[in-house]
Amino acid sequence: MKRILLIAILMVLPIIVNAQNPKKVAVWETQTEDIGISNLKKNLVRDFMEEAINNTPGYRRLDRARFDVIVKEIRFQQSGAVKDIEIIRAGEMAGANYVVVPSVNADGNDFLVTVRMIDIATSDAKTVTDLCSNSAQGIKEACERLAVRMFGNITGGGSYSPPQSGGNGNAGTQQGADKITIRVGNVSFDMVKVQAGSFVMGCTSEQGGECYGDESPYHRVTITQDYYFGVYEVTQELYQAVMGVNPSSWKAYDRPVENVSWNDAQEFCSELSRMTGRRFSLPTEAEWEYAARGGNKSSGYKYSGSSRLAAVAWYTDNSGGQTNPVGRLQPNELGIYDMSGNVWEWCQDRYGNYSSSSMTDPRGPSTGSYRVLRGGSWGSLAKSCRVSIRYYGPPDYRNSYYGFRVVLH
Repeated sequence: MKRILLIAILMVLPIIVNAQNPKKVAVWETQTEDIGISNLKKNLVRDFMEEAINNTPGYRRLDRARFDVIVKEIRFQQSGAVKDIEIIRAGEMAGANYVVVPSVNADGNDFLVTVRMIDIATSDAKTVTDLCSNSAQGIKEACERLAVRMFGNITGGGSYSPPQSGGNGNAGTQQGADKITIRVGNVSFDMVKVQAGSFVMGCTSEQGGECYGDESPYHRVTITQDYYFGVYEVTQELYQAVMGVNPSSWKAYDRPVENVSWNDAQEFCSELSRMTGRRFSLPTEAEWEYAARGGNKSSGYKYSGSSRLAAVAWYTDNSGGQTNPVGRLQPNELGIYDMSGNVWEWCQDRYGNYSSSSMTDPRGPSTGSYRVLRGGSWGSLAKSCRVSIRYYGPPDYRNSYYGFRVVLH
């Protein structure tokens, strides 16, 4: 009997140890390429990142004093810039699972806060970036957002539950109060809830008189049901996981998939629905514009998330002539990224003229040869990245400007 009890204790022990020993994260010195940034601001980035890690379930910050000694020794031995191999060595010496390397650079009157996370076991590196105001509160909120994207939900920012199995046992959902995470195999993606409401769709006053004819007349639209909207454009990593191919011109796991037609997007939605047991689709044009404007949290911006385009969009002036990784710029009021620029996004609707009449849950015309595209792309001028801009294409047409994101009802 004692032997059986001992075996039972030994079988349970690893679970208890794992629960009491979260993954350890060491924070490297904050980097900067801009001498105009004070040491105070650099220290704030590090301090707030450490605080955010401490508030993240399943992770804890490694003791700073202990790690600082190792970092100083590494820097003493290394001439010039410290390489990843040295960071990994320092992490191994400190007993860390991950090392995060924060950096901060000036961007006009704002700061660009970047965090690289290096997995000590695999040497894999992941990078996330956020644009914020240069106030202490702005930096703190940016670090919290970055930690959420790196490590999961910050405590108090929404409940967390383990993944539930999906339609084929290889997909699942992590559920939060206003956000869900869908998992397909080893790939996951975030969706945010857009609450039902009404808005004025089309060429409204903040568009600055730059509207094309098909953006008028403006008209009131009511969305009667909440829906979940992709926080990011569908990435190449996700498309590959679902469809088994990657047609993109500039291949990188965290860039939006492009060179996809409306028909391709439909096939993706069908396969993703089959894999997860959920009902995914392209957004209607009204759902897209409502989300782009910030839903019921809208601040009335010209672009999605700001009236300063460079803060929220990759377009002809800053894209480098190609797509860029999703989620690197500032999100809109709902926490959705890249709805202006990066890639034009297919919508469910056929393309047609607007009516001045108020509408409820519109789904576009019942006939027509073309499908709607919204939001502008990496090759677009500023005028073509506004929240009311419309474009169209044949459903079987592909190019490197076209991508999409999904909704869940």
